[in-house]
Amino acid sequence: MLNRRDFLRTGLAGSLLLSTRLRGAPATPRPAHGASDPGQARNLIFLVSDGMSLGTLTLAERHLQRWHGRGSHWLGLYAQPGVRRALMDTSSASSLVTDSAAASSAWGCGHKVRNGAINHAADGRPLTPLFHHVRESGRATGLVTTATITHATPAGFAAQVKSRTEEPLIARQYLDLGINVLLGGGRKFFDPALRADGADLLADYTRAGYQVMTDQAALEAAPADRPWLGLFADGYIPYELDRRADAALRDRVPDLATMTRAALRALSTHPTGFAVQIEGARVDHAAHANDIGGLLHEQLAFDEAVGAALEFAAGRDDTLVIVTTDHGNSNPGLNGTGGNFNTLGESYGDTAACFDRLADLRQTNTWVMAGLNTDSTVPQIRDRVHAATTIALTADECDLLRRALRSEPHAAYRVRNSAQITLGQILANYTSVGWAGTAHTTDLVELAAFGPGSEAVGGLMQNNDLFGVMTRALGVGVAV
Repeated sequence: MLNRRDFLRTGLAGSLLLSTRLRGAPATPRPAHGASDPGQARNLIFLVSDGMSLGTLTLAERHLQRWHGRGSHWLGLYAQPGVRRALMDTSSASSLVTDSAAASSAWGCGHKVRNGAINHAADGRPLTPLFHHVRESGRATGLVTTATITHATPAGFAAQVKSRTEEPLIARQYLDLGINVLLGGGRKFFDPALRADGADLLADYTRAGYQVMTDQAALEAAPADRPWLGLFADGYIPYELDRRADAALRDRVPDLATMTRAALRALSTHPTGFAVQIEGARVDHAAHANDIGGLLHEQLAFDEAVGAALEFAAGRDDTLVIVTTDHGNSNPGLNGTGGNFNTLGESYGDTAACFDRLADLRQTNTWVMAGLNTDSTVPQIRDRVHAATTIALTADECDLLRRALRSEPHAAYRVRNSAQITLGQILANYTSVGWAGTAHTTDLVELAAFGPGSEAVGGLMQNNDLFGVMTRALGVGVAV
């Protein structure tokens, strides 16, 4: 990491010049010659940054430029030969604004479905998801996520349920399908002590030959000749910023890049190839919460997983790699302040200096709120926020948050009345990162691909078009 004070002396222009010169650095491995030639893919790696608006991708890019002297793996792909790029429409069968279940199902079965449904048509008919076809072709399958492994996005490639809430059933369907690698959170849907029906899916998976793992050490030692069930949290994997701040969590819970490398190591031993979906799920959760610290570090962690996939694909011409998101969320963006003056001639502040405060964040807003309640005082609020962000809120800002904790309405846009959203809005005064809302958006999203079959990617695509891209590349012979 560059020294902050020395780096800021160089100015924003210097940092952008540096990032341009370093764009081709080894941080973004170049796809093998011929990797994007037409032909059949042996392997598929599908990477999803859930709920990623273009602003999120841009914020991660700017942060990496300023603090690490390089850009992101994702945007670095666009400078590489043979990489295709498109914009994607994410609408569902029931709404211009999709949810993750409908979005992943569109990829997974080739049809737009209603929000909340996983691979079910509007008339109730089940639709066959991608991994069923992949299994029939003799390939291995894998799902990796920082959400519960049974969550909507991973389920879209493998499950058939009328509602995304049926996670206990999804857990059983994975076993019936025989998915080779399952890594993420969600132990509560497998453990008999935590399931409402008391079913012992941990025992069922063990009897079926799965290596069941609950910590990073077990993952690193897991034999590649057995299927894996890795459950590293009862619910979601902790936010990356909070995981890194807690030594016990760092030792026990793997990050997304670690899970990605492990999954690729295991799946690549399969003699006829594999298909895997890898999801950075908590980008979406942080966006819903207007939590810039959580959002940035989740996107950075996802980008490291992209880097791990690129490491695997480098030098190969048999692997289709797709990088995208299922929808935008809350539209975060860095708003200009430097050089702007109010009617009194007072400067609004410097954009770069505000943005660089993100480098000092230590915990998420979720962590902050876990230590506050309706009885919290202004000094308690100030201390808790400072511990997480190094930012010293004013008395007025602390009082505003105190009133939000007590559910006292204060915002014209009602969704901003919750305490957690109020905190996100307050911190925008110091980081210059603003938010349009608290929910999914209808924005077009980024899509990048390289490898066999990627020549079909380009222009403006519908999300369900990707099903045909993948099935044609894998040669599974499915027509939609």
